[in-house]
Amino acid sequence: MAIVVAVDHSERTPRIVDFAVEEAKLRNEKLIFIHSLFGGDKTSEKEIEAGEKLLDYVASLAQSNGVEAEKHLLIRGKEPEEDIVEFADEVNASLIVIGVRKRRPAGKLLFGSVAQQVILQAKQPVVCIK
Repeated sequence: MAIVVAVDHSERTPRIVDFAVEEAKLRNEKLIFIHSLFGGDKTSEKEIEAGEKLLDYVASLAQSNGVEAEKHLLIRGKEPEEDIVEFADEVNASLIVIGVRKRRPAGKLLFGSVAQQVILQAKQPVVCIK
């Protein structure tokens, strides 16, 4: 089994990777880092290159900490929340790790739409890192 870790270009990415690495060590599982882009005319070549660099970076962090890591840039014409949930099912993930944005007090009841939909739709446990 593996832990699916959804990453983006945010300030919380290092915290997500740190948590995922420690969890992978505890569970003796590999990490599968994913970054989802819609594709087609909604995605530029620059975004694809940035996604590949992000995945290279997070996978190298995990590997330098002794954790097996794979990386997958998902460009499948799907919204990120759908991509994350479907990919986790495809690889039979034991856990999904995803980031959530900080919100003002009035907005703390709801996570961002991607995290919220992953929590609601995933069959696996979901850990949210802020």
